[in-house]
Amino acid sequence: MIEKLNINEFNEFTSNNMQGTFFQSSYWGDLKNVTGWQSHIVGIKENGKIKGASLLLAKKIPVLNRYIFYVPRGFILDYNDTEFLKLYVEQIKKYVKKNKGIFIKINPYLEYQERDVNGNIVEDGYNNQKVIDELIDLGFIHNGFTITYGKDLEPRWISVLDLQNQNEESILANMRSTTRWAINNSYKHGLKLVEIDDSRLEEFKKLMEHTGERRGFIDRTIEYYRQMHKVFKNNIKIMLVEIDVDEYISNLTNQRQQNLLSQVEAKSKPDSAKAKRMLKELQSQLESLEKRLDDLNNVKNKQGSNLVIAGGLFMTFGKQVVSLFGASYKEYMKYNGQYFLNFKMIKYALNNGYDKYNFYGITGEFNEDSENYGLFDFKRGFGAKVVELIGEFTLITRPLSYKMYNFMFAVYRKLKRIRGNKK
Repeated sequence: MIEKLNINEFNEFTSNNMQGTFFQSSYWGDLKNVTGWQSHIVGIKENGKIKGASLLLAKKIPVLNRYIFYVPRGFILDYNDTEFLKLYVEQIKKYVKKNKGIFIKINPYLEYQERDVNGNIVEDGYNNQKVIDELIDLGFIHNGFTITYGKDLEPRWISVLDLQNQNEESILANMRSTTRWAINNSYKHGLKLVEIDDSRLEEFKKLMEHTGERRGFIDRTIEYYRQMHKVFKNNIKIMLVEIDVDEYISNLTNQRQQNLLSQVEAKSKPDSAKAKRMLKELQSQLESLEKRLDDLNNVKNKQGSNLVIAGGLFMTFGKQVVSLFGASYKEYMKYNGQYFLNFKMIKYALNNGYDKYNFYGITGEFNEDSENYGLFDFKRGFGAKVVELIGEFTLITRPLSYKMYNFMFAVYRKLKRIRGNKK
């Protein structure tokens, strides 16, 4: 029943499915092959057409001479078709066991319960507890309703902006006013969005390293980014937000000159309360312009005429644009580069027929005291709703090998901690 699929038919099937993301593409398999994983592209057809499909990743455990299997973002099928789900799981289990698999992990791209932009459960909204129960009945172990990062292989909580039946005006209208202000403000700084190729990946890597140090995560290697760019080709965009410092200085200088002329004109008018208010406002604007000019001249002296202030890596496979990585230099955050970047990419998604703009990972903690509240609040400002996925599941295919694997993994983690403490 289950068979290996042609790469092109698999990519076409998953890219046209609402559950399909770049994780379930042959390109992700190609990337993981470089890091020691084997990829199996399999599925079940009905009347010559794919009804369910999966990219299975397998990694060998040398001592056991067995493999662990992982299906990133789960099987691509109709989880509400109970009979087909049962058949598919049975067939996958046989396939994994036949290929020396110890277990298989899945984390389906399927919502658990409907939530709004604030993370509140929507009254009378949809709920997929039934699917969770069915997976457990089929032998899967649920990893639980995790809240924080690090408990699952991929985030269980994400932030997604629905683009269907929307246009630029409606999206702006649904944003928080402070987010609209930040977007409008970003345009005043002469920002430019540039898609880069291999020749400028070092700049993106440097930006990611800075952000990783600031936010406490370990960045990928430059080779990993190069490989991503190579295998995903037209399904990836690495973007930088830049300021042409000379052009910005020229624009501000012109504004300063116009301000001085306006002040001369205001002083020539009859003395009145209105004229005084106008002159005071012009003088305040002049002070702001001169401060910005001083700042930019200092920047130019230190950084040169071309200044990178922010950037991001975006996956464009399937029906959504995924903002996978975002970064910015702290000292230049006042230019609102991340607001500019995301709004530009939202417009790109809109203009190119994508259904969703996926801001990707958040946690399930929505109170202001939580560690990652700022990241959630930034994404919420664009009108993105909270998406809670059903979570991670494990299906054991070889119980004895699974016990041995868990023992070995526990020993490995303990040794790793000991070595870490000695450094």
